[in-house]
Amino acid sequence: MPILKPISGHGTVSKLRTYLEKKNRALGRDVLNLPLRDEWICEERGQRAIPVEWDVEMDDTREAYGTNKEWRGMRARTFKHFVVSPDPDDRITLEQLRELSHRWVESNFPKHEVAIVYHSDNEGSIPHAHIVVNNANLETERRLHTDHPEDLNRELQDIARKMGLSGLSNQMPSRGEKSSSGKQPRTRQSIYFGRAEKELMASGGYSWVGDIRARVALAKNTSRSQEEFFEALRRLGIEVADNSEKARRDDWIFSLADEPSKKVSGERLGYTFGKSMLSDRFQRQSAYQPSTRSASEIRHRAVDAVRLNDLNDLSRLSAALETCAKFDVRYLEDFDRRLASLTRRGHEDSEGFRRLVAARVYIAENELMTRRSDRSEGQPQATRRRGNSAEQPRQRVQEQQRTRARERGER
Repeated sequence: MPILKPISGHGTVSKLRTYLEKKNRALGRDVLNLPLRDEWICEERGQRAIPVEWDVEMDDTREAYGTNKEWRGMRARTFKHFVVSPDPDDRITLEQLRELSHRWVESNFPKHEVAIVYHSDNEGSIPHAHIVVNNANLETERRLHTDHPEDLNRELQDIARKMGLSGLSNQMPSRGEKSSSGKQPRTRQSIYFGRAEKELMASGGYSWVGDIRARVALAKNTSRSQEEFFEALRRLGIEVADNSEKARRDDWIFSLADEPSKKVSGERLGYTFGKSMLSDRFQRQSAYQPSTRSASEIRHRAVDAVRLNDLNDLSRLSAALETCAKFDVRYLEDFDRRLASLTRRGHEDSEGFRRLVAARVYIAENELMTRRSDRSEGQPQATRRRGNSAEQPRQRVQEQQRTRARERGER
């Protein structure tokens, strides 16, 4: 299914245009209602540049329509930036992505100035679209409002399926039919906290639901297949089973191995913890994974935290890894780049910035991640400094086994 990510913009769009089009990185560019009404102007890489300065046009339009001004004391949202990322398994072409983007824009923003810039600068070189919509309606002169962004996503899924691409079904299944995608999940929040859990968190009490979520998060972010995921859960003291056939959606039930009565369904933990999303994750080659060595160190630390009942450290480790997954951080340099990018945009006070700082501190203090420039990729820094004289017992045993094997071979 294609993924739709909405981003609210403030101020001029000139910086965004510079970012999207710098160094000839764009595969192509399309503009609608710029400068002519109800007309698309298209351009592919290598052609003559579009004779439209769409950032200047958008800024001028907002100024003329008065939609740059504050609204009820709040800073004006001057544009919306949507990122459409197709399913890698669809192997979408630029032409198909153009059609998908055009049809979605024409259905939702026909009277707005729109610029679309296409990129493929990601893992796997999969084309994706950046859609910039100005906030002024050219017909009503009113501000753009997207009160129900979930409807925009449903529309995108419908168009994708009509084009023969993968997309979430927006139809309810017939009575008696069980499907993981037919009925809507209880929440679309990637991490969901119920009222009781929030109250426990506020009082500093223990939440067994949060405990399970932390262990499942660690397992999913360090596993490349469902088999690895189940094994990681087992080592972390979590049992997993299919839910009832009578349940409204197909899902997994996670429970504490030493307290089987403490159990919760995946989607109750959050949308990304459900069976459907986890299964899709293990099928995608581009899903987030820390380096092999880092994943091994993280798993060992998580198992130790469970064994020692150190739930505080388990939660911090889980939160750090979830942040790494959200911002695609695999090496220490990635933290620096992500933080620098947020700083340039003036987002030092954002939740994402705080999460990145906290994750970097924890990861660095516990030496769970190396630098990309490190030739011995992924080897824990502490191990390199300590050398052979202070190896961990497990490593010493492995070395002794290899030595005895060589000696037998020489005989």
